[in-house]
Amino acid sequence: MGTKITNRERPAPAHGRVRSPAQLGALFRAERKRRGLTLAEVYDATGLSTRFLSEFERGKENASLGRVLRALESLGLEVLVFPRPESQRLLRMTRSDQNEKADTTAEAREP
Repeated sequence: MGTKITNRERPAPAHGRVRSPAQLGALFRAERKRRGLTLAEVYDATGLSTRFLSEFERGKENASLGRVLRALESLGLEVLVFPRPESQRLLRMTRSDQNEKADTTAEAREP
C-alpha cells in the first residue's frame, strides 16, 4: 500500500452524469483503463481489495461510500453534487471544451 499511481497518458474518456452505482463504476473503470492500471496496482496504492474494486466497477450497490471515494481519489477523480439545472450547464460546457480540444488536435495533425 502507498504506491503512487502515475498517469500513463491516453486520451481522456468522456465524464458525465452519474445516476447509478453501475454508471459510477463504469467511469472509474474507464479512467483506470485509460491510465493503463490494473486492479492490483490500484490495490497497492489504496489498500482496497481487488475484489472490492472489481465489485465497484461492476456497480455492486452495497459498496461502502467511504471506500468508493477513496478509490475515486486514487485516480484523481472526485464527486461533485449540483442542482440539476446547474449540472446540465456544466455538462454542456465540458462537452463543448472536449469538442474544441478534439478539433484543435485534428487541425494540428493535418498536413
